[in-house]
Amino acid sequence: MHNMIRSLLIVAIVYSASTSGQDLYRFDTVHTQILFFVSHLGFSNSQGEFLKFDGELMFNENRFGDTRVMVSIDTESLDMDDNKWNARLKGRKYFDVEHYPKIRFVSTRIELTGPKSANVHGDLTMLGVTRPVVLNMRFNRAGIHPLSRTYIAGFSGNSVIKRSEFGMTSDLKWVGDEVHIRLEVEGILEQKVGSSQQ
Repeated sequence: MHNMIRSLLIVAIVYSASTSGQDLYRFDTVHTQILFFVSHLGFSNSQGEFLKFDGELMFNENRFGDTRVMVSIDTESLDMDDNKWNARLKGRKYFDVEHYPKIRFVSTRIELTGPKSANVHGDLTMLGVTRPVVLNMRFNRAGIHPLSRTYIAGFSGNSVIKRSEFGMTSDLKWVGDEVHIRLEVEGILEQKVGSSQQ
């Protein structure tokens, strides 16, 4: 069922890209990182990341304001660089990966803040709760990769959410409510408008 839904989403994105003048990029998961940071007792900001995910972007450098983003994250792939931390955060009091195996983000509109920057407004779904969030995104550059010879577009992004707003309220005295999210994304050109698949 998940694969069927994902396939339908990709078809919809390809169609939307072709009708909006946007090219379709898929995440290069080797060179893309989804990181988060959260306060640990106020002593430090612990870092975690998700190792398994996929995503697509509709993007055209000349039409930045029409960019669209879709990301799907496997919660089971959470990694805190410590087995005990991993087990605790995957449990029912935090990400509850057994019942909520996916986190999803789908953009809804783009607010340009500069020639290469934008606030990406979208809906984030986590633990069965969907809330609006804003991702601050910067377009870094696009061009031919010197080794793979594929066309790449690169982006950096960050956002801040409150985990309690998604129902994750355990240990708020010890583990921060605010979660700082950082993304480093390289997208591989999958479908160029008006041409065959690359």
